[in-house]
Amino acid sequence: MSEQNNEAKNPLDEFAADQSARLMGETVEVKNSSVEEVQGGQVKMINSAARSLRANAMDMRESAVATAQVDSLEMHDSVAAAVLGKDVTLHSGAVGAIAAESVQASNTTVGLLVAGKVEGDVRSFLTPVSAAAFGAAFALALTLLTLLFRRKSESSQ
Repeated sequence: MSEQNNEAKNPLDEFAADQSARLMGETVEVKNSSVEEVQGGQVKMINSAARSLRANAMDMRESAVATAQVDSLEMHDSVAAAVLGKDVTLHSGAVGAIAAESVQASNTTVGLLVAGKVEGDVRSFLTPVSAAAFGAAFALALTLLTLLFRRKSESSQ
């Protein structure tokens, strides 16, 4: 006996997929606002903040975003916590973490940068020397705390 597929398709799933496909082609402008989520084909943010952003092309000016997933990003005097993109251009801003194919930057500070190609003036929060110093200081502090707690537990017995 063959089994029949009794699962009915949810019409809301089709509607949501259709609306998402349409939205990725739209132009969205966010100006002097704070929003939870922005999605669009081409997004422009001016003096605004967003928690989550997804776009084909994005232009940020004096804005902030927590997470951005974009094909092309242009940031001017803006900040972002995390950016995932293909072509990212940064002017006078700060980003916590970037993963991109290509990054061009001027006067920008980045915490973690993973990119195939980087051009311009990028300052890193964590350089190899500062990472080594931080690691050594952490190891020393951990060793001292371990020795301190061993002595206290031995003296209490």
